[in-house]
Amino acid sequence: MEDEAREPSKKHRILDAAASLLSSRGLQALSFETVAQEAGLSRQLVRYYFEDLDALIAELCDHLAHMYREMLLSGIVDVGKAGKVERLGFFLDFFFDLAEEHPMPVNLEAYDAMIAYSVGSEELRDRMCNQYRTLGHVITHELAIAHPQLGAAACEELSFLFVSMMHAHWSFVASLGYSRAHSRLARRAFDRLIASYLDDASDVPLIEEPWARGP
Repeated sequence: MEDEAREPSKKHRILDAAASLLSSRGLQALSFETVAQEAGLSRQLVRYYFEDLDALIAELCDHLAHMYREMLLSGIVDVGKAGKVERLGFFLDFFFDLAEEHPMPVNLEAYDAMIAYSVGSEELRDRMCNQYRTLGHVITHELAIAHPQLGAAACEELSFLFVSMMHAHWSFVASLGYSRAHSRLARRAFDRLIASYLDDASDVPLIEEPWARGP
């Protein structure tokens, strides 16, 4: 009974299978049949939980975000206990896969596939935008704590630049196959970007509202 309680639910098995498929074979391989086969479940059961692929992909977006959030929170707790690394440093290290004992997940390619799928799915596009914006708000908050001399506009701009850089970095590394050694390059570049903002005493926003959508 204890082993059964630790087993992921069938719904989570389906979502994990979809993430695995997207990561290993791409969006073109995704179907109810391939997801069912990957999960070791019947096609009918997959259809029971998800009426169409739009619903499956939309929920996968939330599932992966929850997984990242849990890993990040666990790392923050560990870092807090150790007292060796500031929170902003851990956040940046984590998202560039440089946080010791807290590696990034292996399904990063799934995000590129979801970006491609979002072109034809407004629901998925909304969910991904909201999640990236939430991450941006967290980074804004951590920047303000670590560098109180930075103004609000600078923190907002840096948060957008960080999320943009992080996503582009993993597209190159996970999807296109560049070496993960480039993580050190991207991580250091962002430190230099922060330093450039710290050297600029002005706090005049370049655009009215970072993270705003639309033209």
